[in-house]
Amino acid sequence: MGVLKKAKKKKIRKEIIEKAVTTKEIFKDENRKSKIMIMMSLSNLCKSYRNYFKIPKITDKNLENGDTKIEKITEDQTLWCTFELEDIVQRSFRALTRLINEFEFEDLHNPEQTVIKDFKNEFIIVHFRKMYKQELEKIKSKFKIYSKTRYNTTETALHQMFIIFAYYKIFKREAEQRKFSKKTGMYLKTLITKTNKKFSEIEEVIKEGEKENFEKDMLELLKFEEAGFKIKWDGYSRKQALKLRSRA
Repeated sequence: MGVLKKAKKKKIRKEIIEKAVTTKEIFKDENRKSKIMIMMSLSNLCKSYRNYFKIPKITDKNLENGDTKIEKITEDQTLWCTFELEDIVQRSFRALTRLINEFEFEDLHNPEQTVIKDFKNEFIIVHFRKMYKQELEKIKSKFKIYSKTRYNTTETALHQMFIIFAYYKIFKREAEQRKFSKKTGMYLKTLITKTNKKFSEIEEVIKEGEKENFEKDMLELLKFEEAGFKIKWDGYSRKQALKLRSRA
């Protein structure tokens, strides 16, 4: 039994060393590293769209053929439905197919294919997660004062959109640093342009919507204070509340 355990440990140690060596090789090869980061970020972006927007009927065949069709997204699926995100979601899935072909990753169902091993390499996964967490923290920090809400559904929707923003930012950064074939390059350029526009609209609404709530909260605090309650103005401004009321 002891011999078997030693053999197993030796095998695991060998696999870990091989993966570590492979990771070093990948990080020295910008072309190989770029392909992996682009595919990991875009596939996670598509996965987030599918899960958070409850998008049905996306099959491996759709991804293989590049004919993923996104129907109208409704309020039952996500609070972000009013932004008409169907086009950028559909383009993201179709971009995934184009990149699979561009990078010659067609045989993704073969577990022995080198790229599959790269995607499953724990060192690569940890590196990607670190990149993702850094982006997510930046986004959360950027919207910190706007993401305070008393509604659970709104808070969940905001958190989901921040995750989508984070994966998209990694994909965009990596894709813009790389050259593609003419057709794929044009397709990705259009995807990025359209996504930037939609996400900018969402950011503006997040800021504006929370600004309105913030101002309403200050006016409510002022009412309570004038009714004789002792109010703590932590995070709010009594002076600003008085100005807001005088404008009304």
